[in-house]
Amino acid sequence: MHRLVQRLVIFWLALGICAAQGPKIFIVTDMEGVGGVNNADEQLLPGQRRYEETRRLLTGEVNAAVAGALEAGANEVVIWDGHDSSRSLAIDEIHPRARLIQGSDTPANYYLSEKLYDGIMFVGQHAMARAKGVLAHSQSFNVQNIFINGKPVGEIGQTAAIAGYFDIPIIMLTGDQAACEEMLALQPKAETVAVKRLVGKTSTLSLSHTEARAQIQAAARRAVARIREFAPWKIPGPVEMKIETFPGQPGVTAAALSQGDDKQVSPRTVVYRGRTVLEVFQRWLGE
Repeated sequence: MHRLVQRLVIFWLALGICAAQGPKIFIVTDMEGVGGVNNADEQLLPGQRRYEETRRLLTGEVNAAVAGALEAGANEVVIWDGHDSSRSLAIDEIHPRARLIQGSDTPANYYLSEKLYDGIMFVGQHAMARAKGVLAHSQSFNVQNIFINGKPVGEIGQTAAIAGYFDIPIIMLTGDQAACEEMLALQPKAETVAVKRLVGKTSTLSLSHTEARAQIQAAARRAVARIREFAPWKIPGPVEMKIETFPGQPGVTAAALSQGDDKQVSPRTVVYRGRTVLEVFQRWLGE
């Protein structure tokens, strides 16, 4: 009997060690890439007619990704509410095994540090400015281009760059077809789910919410199961980031986006330089 108890204790300790060794996953959310979303005047901001519908759809897609990651053995899943100053998700609606980051003061490290997570997923993501995608933009609809060392990037590429600085790979994206293509250009092995695509100038063809959730859950499960196959996107220094706004756009201007002492500003362009991509982002965000 004593030996049986010893064996049971060893067995449960081993299970605990295995669980603790499961991958840690970071989910970055946005709203423009959610299935069924195509109208900036009705669906993206608090108070708009269909905003609560969009919140519900986003939450469903996020929870599907969490469920899939956990099914594949993830030990921890942290969600970053990345849309509109982190006011899109609710703590009582997310998956009970997940945790939630919210707050409008986004740090230059994007809440990451060296190998803090084993992989990053995007849910509800849109493509970069000027892409032929649904509600495509980069930070602001007034921004025309963002380049890192001459390579055009949007919000996907920016997150991938910071993650790569900390040796963390991006492994999955859900959003419109253009966002999926943008992801695969950075990470060809990534799992992607195109929950919608353009079928006109602004019209979209979307999966049903039920089907989108099923595909997202399956993709997240595959991504975590394959997590050792992914490599981070590393950008060697020195690094230069250039931000250009559209001509004549009201609201946010290139000068308004800049806060660093070493910026070079023309009427529509801001340039930041640093030894590393993190240093450039710190100057951009005024840290």
